[in-house]
Amino acid sequence: MITRPGGKLCRGAHYDSPLGASGGARGRGGRPAAPKLAPVKRDALREFDSGLRPLKLGGPEANERAAERFEAAVASDPTLWEAWHDLGIVHAREGDDGAAVKAFSRALAVNPGHTPSLLARAEASRRLHRLGAARKDYETAVDHDPGDAATRIRLASLLRDSGKLDDALDAVREGLRKNPRDARAYVELGLIYLANGREELAELVLNKAAIMDPKSPGAWNALALVSMRRGNNQEAFERFDHATSLDPAFRDARFNKAAVLMDAGDYGRAVPELEAVAGANPDDVDALIALGVAYRGQGEYDRAKATWERVLKTAAKNPDALFNLTVLHMDFKRDERGARVYLARYLQVAPEDHPRRKDAEGRMKELGADKGGKE
Repeated sequence: MITRPGGKLCRGAHYDSPLGASGGARGRGGRPAAPKLAPVKRDALREFDSGLRPLKLGGPEANERAAERFEAAVASDPTLWEAWHDLGIVHAREGDDGAAVKAFSRALAVNPGHTPSLLARAEASRRLHRLGAARKDYETAVDHDPGDAATRIRLASLLRDSGKLDDALDAVREGLRKNPRDARAYVELGLIYLANGREELAELVLNKAAIMDPKSPGAWNALALVSMRRGNNQEAFERFDHATSLDPAFRDARFNKAAVLMDAGDYGRAVPELEAVAGANPDDVDALIALGVAYRGQGEYDRAKATWERVLKTAAKNPDALFNLTVLHMDFKRDERGARVYLARYLQVAPEDHPRRKDAEGRMKELGADKGGKE
């Protein structure tokens, strides 16, 4: 998130610009030069500063109040790209990735060289399963900074998730060409080989990553996934445990271990893993949603509901939390009235391509109500 001290903001050379007041049509590495804009309108800057205060202070309504002030700021001065960017961050926190994409797009329309807006839009698009749009933004960010290894790895992982394994290999190999000692790139390369069904080659590459960086929990997490592919769950758990011993706060190993346990119906052992993830990062929405599923699997319906409601306190438009609350009330509590309330909220905020959308529409018909929740 962009933050600034109060006071006048002079446009042209932005206080946080990665380029400064560079001349010419393009900046270093293919990045568009920072825009030269008129000074920010005083009312817009006042609203922008007002939006930063609730985010600093926190609280259950911080995101909502910040969004109101950022919206007022851009209404006063649509060229205030910093407010558009922060508005996108707030929307993403609330679980409204569609609105986040729109806000980041407005920021980039004014300042196309702001890579954080580009990457934030890519991540929001990725969560919306708009993989083509996310790929384009990652590729543009790499064009801005060809040496940005982290973004190149994110691009490779997106391509892997999309099933475009040859393109993913090209992306990660280009990263290794620039930095042949990047253990993170070898981890991604191993995951690509695993996705391609080449377990032996994947393990070879991942072992190399573990040797290059003996403290890499990512390498051991990926090696555990290889063990799972081979059906050796005991070895997978040992490797997950080793990953968490290297970094107790490493999310992926605990999360993946919990996922395996839940798939096996062992919710009791999954709960402490997910509680550890959520305890280390209280804003980890995916972990909280999975934790609610684990509680539900144990028959602890009130704890499941409280966990998903916790998500909604900071991400009021999160479709996964709303859908799970619908299922809890409809299938487990046999509470059609409560199910209808959450289902109506889900249908209002979930994008058309959300994985649960068709199921939700079918449930609304089953409840004898239209999409707006009216009986």
